[in-house]
Amino acid sequence: MCSKRIPKRLKASTLVEVLVALVIITLVMAIAATLYATLGLKRPDNSVNLQMELKTLAAEAKRNQDYNPRQYELDNGVIVDQQVTSYQGDTLLMLLELNASKPGTRETAVYREIIINANEP
Repeated sequence: MCSKRIPKRLKASTLVEVLVALVIITLVMAIAATLYATLGLKRPDNSVNLQMELKTLAAEAKRNQDYNPRQYELDNGVIVDQQVTSYQGDTLLMLLELNASKPGTRETAVYREIIINANEP
């Protein structure tokens, strides 16, 4: 009983096939990242950009000590409501709150900051 072993050939990908697949995957990822950056991150009403805009408005209100209720309209049609209330009943601390929303939609972004009331003795 002499049995000859016939070597089985393994089926595997060649290096060229692996490199072609890698290039295709890289191109698809690059196109997807570009589309995401263009459509998702550069919108004018993006929440990150809106938060920065609210922070700028809050700094301006603090600098001018303008703590009256106000309403702003930004260039992209977003309405910002400014409200200042006493913080937890304390007369020395106040809560500056800016709420941003597009007309006809719910609240888009909120910025809150506790400030010291300089008018109190």
